[in-house]
Amino acid sequence: MKKLLLFFWNSPTLTTWGSFFVRSLSVLILPLALKRLPVAEISLWNVLLFIVSLQTAVDLGFTPTFSRLIALAKGNNQQERIASLYNAMRHIYTWLSVAAFFLLVTAGTYYIAPFWEALAQPHKGQLAWIIVVAVSLGYLHGNRYKAFLEGLNYVPALRRWEILTGLGSAITNLIVLLLHGGAMELIAANQGWALVSIVRNRMLSHHLGKPYIPHRKISIQRQMLVEIWQMAWRSGLGVLFSFATAQVSLLVFARITPVAESASFTTAMRLLQMINEFSQAPFYSKLPRMALLLASGERGILMGVARQAMQRAYWAYVLPWITAGAIGEKILTFIGSKVQFPQAMLWTLLGIGGLLQRHGAMHLHFFTLSNCVVWHIAGGVTGAIFITSVVALVPFVGILAYPLGVIASCVLFYNIYCAGLSYRFWQLRFWQFERTVFLPPFTLSITYLLYTWLIS
Repeated sequence: MKKLLLFFWNSPTLTTWGSFFVRSLSVLILPLALKRLPVAEISLWNVLLFIVSLQTAVDLGFTPTFSRLIALAKGNNQQERIASLYNAMRHIYTWLSVAAFFLLVTAGTYYIAPFWEALAQPHKGQLAWIIVVAVSLGYLHGNRYKAFLEGLNYVPALRRWEILTGLGSAITNLIVLLLHGGAMELIAANQGWALVSIVRNRMLSHHLGKPYIPHRKISIQRQMLVEIWQMAWRSGLGVLFSFATAQVSLLVFARITPVAESASFTTAMRLLQMINEFSQAPFYSKLPRMALLLASGERGILMGVARQAMQRAYWAYVLPWITAGAIGEKILTFIGSKVQFPQAMLWTLLGIGGLLQRHGAMHLHFFTLSNCVVWHIAGGVTGAIFITSVVALVPFVGILAYPLGVIASCVLFYNIYCAGLSYRFWQLRFWQFERTVFLPPFTLSITYLLYTWLIS
């Protein structure tokens, strides 16, 4: 029994799953919010949370870059290099935080204003926005500490604390709703726990990573900045062109559609985002270990870890997505939700697009272990195809253009390019690798799509 408990306690995958599961408790909060909050407040709440997640794009790819560089340095026992990387992170994330703050104050305020004007009490929407903007100054610093801890492979410890703070956040949100709080109070609770998470990550970094943190201020090495930038700008452009493009398009749809349709669409995207985050755990929690295995030349073990991690990630996405599609409308009707579940075809196409993105993204990360970063190409071409497809399809299919654009960009380029790079570098064959990994969940997804089409 003790060995089993220690296995759970020290497992990167299980603790990451636990972290995402606790964060996904918002799924339990969501029905209560949909029942109690007016439609306009639900739209504002969803959109503000999407804007918070959009700050990841301002990261410009530095978080995965630093995590990868620190993991490789640790694998090669380069303690001084890790200290130099930490020092560089301190400066870079300060500049990024200022940039994020400026963007939110200017473009963000212009975008969000119509949402708070639709409220019965607009001043509460304004206050919610001020809270989001204020916390943005520290938001990216939380990513800095997270990258440091993940690079040193302290994933289980980080995730265990994420579970505790995630439970605190979920309980606080529940209390807010039970006390009849609105969107402003929910955002205040969410961002309050975001601040707690930043402080938590800083304390963990200084405790667990103490040997690698410089005790005195040291100047930034220009050569190191150049090396970091040469890797990060490609990742950053990739994130901007793919993730940011999709998120901004989502926000555009949320603003131009009627309030009721906007609330339904953003709620569907929130739910799918929770499922997506939960499904990332099996693969992304293993990236630091895979980097260490590559550095030590153990490619056979690495391949087994990657295969199993991808397989679990696909099923962790597909099963909850199909289950939500089967029972989501019934649950919302039962609780008397003021927001409707999205039409079946929209939900199904959104899920198919998400699965294809998961396939391409995991192969892109798997290939990036080689230290060859091509995110700018993957994201740039994918983003261009997505935007072109959406603009072309909107006049004919309306909001369905969003998931169809995602699917088109994946099928026409993203999956072919990312998986192709991965297969070539790791000397894999499609059928040999994907037969038991990607094809079974993909086949189930296509079957679900055909079923949805037949009953629509």
